[in-house]
Amino acid sequence: MVVQKDKDELLVDVGGKSEGVLPFRELSLAVDPKVIKVGDTLEVMIHRIDDMDGTLFLSERRARALKTWEKVIEAHDRDEVIEATVTQVVKGGVLVDLGMRGFVPASQIRRQPVGNLDELVGQRLRLKVIDLDHKRHRVVLSQRLVLEEELQAKKQELLDTLEVGQIREGVVVRLADFGAFVDLGGIDGLIHNSELSYARIKHPSEVVKIGDVVQVEIMKFDAEAKKVSLSLKHALPDPWDEHADKLYETNKLIAQVVKVTPNYLLVEIIPGILAMVPKGEFDASAQYNPGQDVDVTLLSINHTTRRITASIQHVADVPPEEIDSLVVEEIDVVPPESEPV
Repeated sequence: MVVQKDKDELLVDVGGKSEGVLPFRELSLAVDPKVIKVGDTLEVMIHRIDDMDGTLFLSERRARALKTWEKVIEAHDRDEVIEATVTQVVKGGVLVDLGMRGFVPASQIRRQPVGNLDELVGQRLRLKVIDLDHKRHRVVLSQRLVLEEELQAKKQELLDTLEVGQIREGVVVRLADFGAFVDLGGIDGLIHNSELSYARIKHPSEVVKIGDVVQVEIMKFDAEAKKVSLSLKHALPDPWDEHADKLYETNKLIAQVVKVTPNYLLVEIIPGILAMVPKGEFDASAQYNPGQDVDVTLLSINHTTRRITASIQHVADVPPEEIDSLVVEEIDVVPPESEPV
């Protein structure tokens, strides 16, 4: 108990009719000497005895550090999260007040790099102990570990609730040449280009942009690999339902070549609807390229399997006055499942 307060030290009753001197410099950062008053109770330890007169010199910060060290060891053994305030920026990271000093490397503060460490001073961090030096009583901590473990738990919780066919809301977070990545709230799923639109597209930016909130359908997921495949097409009109009744055999159309093989050409006759031109129905000696416009005549239409065959060779054989022309918009991508086999 504090029995006397002087300019730069306290006189503390440590029991047994003994009093000791507690210099302000032996107070921890958690104790403000300005607000201490006679009668206050502090936890202290004797760190030195004067050989001449037996004066006891006390330390509150050392007592706190010793007690804290025991708690730090316990937190490490139990893999528990502890909170501490950032007090200072030092080379390579920041110091935090645990009741003793702890070091958090810059790389262990967040999952992403931290720009200005000075902005962290005064902030509370949630930490786990990653290294202890028992001899020097030094501790290294990580908030990044805590954040990554929480993220993994959130991902697993989300994966446990996913089902094929579910509609989920997500945010577009990244675009790649092959598709768009959507954050479902802890885990990213991929919308392949073929699932972004019924029409063929060259890049996902033709349909979505980063930051868009989208309603996506769960197509499939691998819980172990934490991979989710999504579709945006579910919210779009099916071009087959819209246009199939306008298509009929002998239809002459302007189509766009989307795939060239030695045995067949794949052409888009309406955005989102493909037709196959088999070998023998196109000039094998001619040069065809994806994106090229060609005149085709529809040969067969199977509404059950959604398969259409067409001919380029026979276009000239059909009198123009006997066929209706269908003017269609030219777009450049269709889902693979729409391709005839």
